[in-house]
Amino acid sequence: MKRRHTSALLASLGALALVLSGCEAPSGGDSQLVIGTENLGGYNPVYGYSVDGNSPFYDGLLRLQEDPGTGQMPDLAPALAAKEPTANEDSTEWTVTLRDGVTFSDDSAFDSSDVAATYRAVIDPDSASEVVDAFRMIEDIETPDESTVVFHLAEPTPTFASRLTLGILPSEAIEKGTPAADWAVNSAPVGTGAYVLESLTTDTAVMKATDDYWRTRPELKTVTVQAYADASALAAAVADGKVSGAAVPPRSVDTIAGEGHEIVTARTADWRGLTLPSDNPFTASATVRKALNMAVDREKIVDEVLAGHGTPASTPVGEFYGDAYEPSASFELDVKAAERMLDDAGWVKGDDGLRAKDGQKASIPFTYPAGDSVRGDIAAEVAAQLKPLGITVEVEAGEWDQIEKTMTKQAIVYAGGEQPYNIDHQIRAALHTHTDTSGVFDNPSDVEVPGADELLDHAAKETDEAQANADYRKVQDLYMDDPSYLIVAFLEHTYVADTQGWDVPDTTFEPHVHGSDWGPWWNLADWTKS
Repeated sequence: MKRRHTSALLASLGALALVLSGCEAPSGGDSQLVIGTENLGGYNPVYGYSVDGNSPFYDGLLRLQEDPGTGQMPDLAPALAAKEPTANEDSTEWTVTLRDGVTFSDDSAFDSSDVAATYRAVIDPDSASEVVDAFRMIEDIETPDESTVVFHLAEPTPTFASRLTLGILPSEAIEKGTPAADWAVNSAPVGTGAYVLESLTTDTAVMKATDDYWRTRPELKTVTVQAYADASALAAAVADGKVSGAAVPPRSVDTIAGEGHEIVTARTADWRGLTLPSDNPFTASATVRKALNMAVDREKIVDEVLAGHGTPASTPVGEFYGDAYEPSASFELDVKAAERMLDDAGWVKGDDGLRAKDGQKASIPFTYPAGDSVRGDIAAEVAAQLKPLGITVEVEAGEWDQIEKTMTKQAIVYAGGEQPYNIDHQIRAALHTHTDTSGVFDNPSDVEVPGADELLDHAAKETDEAQANADYRKVQDLYMDDPSYLIVAFLEHTYVADTQGWDVPDTTFEPHVHGSDWGPWWNLADWTKS
């Protein structure tokens, strides 16, 4: 759900303050939790909500497990599936056996028709789903009986199991022929999850635990989500002790955390960087884009902007992808070499110290989403580092509706890491040129990395894992000569939380999206009283 995940909905402080009822540890059967947010609604899996299977309202066929702490991705375990899915020899047919005795929050029974209807809706063009590209390979869905679903794929897809985390809707909730953004479930979710939405107003959502939830009996009975005007208001509430927790910018964690608060962090595939626009005379050159990547001090950005809560990065692929990661695909800081490359490309300094070529200034407009202080700080730091090279950078905040209209002309402080639980989608969304199923924010600068499309297409359907990994490593090699972004780091999501009175599960490995469904709150059904 690119638009949702990159908008102010998930600004650096978004969607996360946690308040225990009366600011005291909850107790008894009426235990409550209050969560602060900037936005409410949008609870539709077909549009992209809970695509990774992490929601109080919905379950997927598979569900994420806790971060194993090994540096690798977490496992996926059966949820609405009764056991691990099975594939035929070439991974073009996947069979899922469903769990018995599960009901939706409207008391209707869960069966194979609901799974088929949900996935068919995602790939239906009329739904205009923002996550359709991840499911592009689905050709047909068969339901031989109420407990069995068979996915028939147009091409071998060894990583298809990672797509089975999508939250499942009852078939009756599917509004055929209507864009998913307009469906009733956006404000009235119907799922098999641990909580139901009891009420929703413009500024408050109240969730109640389901006593007959199939997986466990939640001890946390009531969760209230309260909307704040903006991220600044939420941050002030945390600092003033009016709320007991929030997701905060990494360099604010220590100053906001007070007595009784715990600082909670989560590993992520969430990367930050700048798009390098294809329609800008300066950044249209691959040589210029490579020089810019060599001119930026990523270690300084991690240390100062992220307060050490991150890892320097040059590509969308991190070490957590194991053998698919190419460790040599890393831009080393070399400002002198970057300056020589700019000179050789004809972008030379004038008497004013500014670079120009054929009457065009070496200028890049930087835009970041208003209200996102982390992206704003990254923009300011990169601009400061590029200024001594004679490059003119104008930094301004904007709203996504406006940014979207000129993505090939301006450098956007961007975020990646949607649906990262297989490398195919992680790298494809960032680097593949546009296709019929590409999302609005896939490869936003529309820059081609020569040779990458063919390798990505082949790797996605390669059943030999070693060969697929080799293809992905080659893509990273190609990217080093023709980068389409200035990627600077993988973030570590940082949270301040007061969870006194509760034993809370460890965090999991998080995608770009983070909020009240993530951090210490990603698994509310498993909170237990201490």
